[in-house]
Amino acid sequence: MRPPASARPAGRLGRTIALVGLAAGLLAAAPAAVSAAGPAPGDTTAGHAAARGCERAFDRAVRAYVETTARRDLDGFAALLHPDVTSVFASDGEVLDGKRATVDWLRGFFADDSWTQSFSVAKQTVVGCRTGFVLFDSVYAVPATGTRVPLLIGVSYTYHHGRWLVLQNQDSVGRI
Repeated sequence: MRPPASARPAGRLGRTIALVGLAAGLLAAAPAAVSAAGPAPGDTTAGHAAARGCERAFDRAVRAYVETTARRDLDGFAALLHPDVTSVFASDGEVLDGKRATVDWLRGFFADDSWTQSFSVAKQTVVGCRTGFVLFDSVYAVPATGTRVPLLIGVSYTYHHGRWLVLQNQDSVGRI
């Protein structure tokens, strides 16, 4: 989510860029209501239906990640986070451990309304009702300063108590 130190603006703007990337990655994990009941043994029809339901729920979680970031909805974004979420800023190796640290960081990031961010899904994978991953091509921008930073944001999810939650969010300088 953060560009390398040599490409990052110093101070608050650099921190803001990093926060935007984190927020983007976390927004995709919106809660989704999906039946936790599994198929009966040997019932492939029910198994396929459950898998499709989890895939649709994952799509909703990814949209929620993007939408809560765009709205700077701290509570909505926090609802997408697993209690043990880890966020990694590849540009300098900073790591945020746990939901509290992540939400504390996002509070300041979302309070700043000077930035915009785009999200385009480059890759998305769902494995049943267990794990999911989305890779975003993203651009963090501060129009007033002309700052434009391309990012790749990888967000890993786990299916936890009937909801897709962000377990890890990691960024790097991207391809756009």
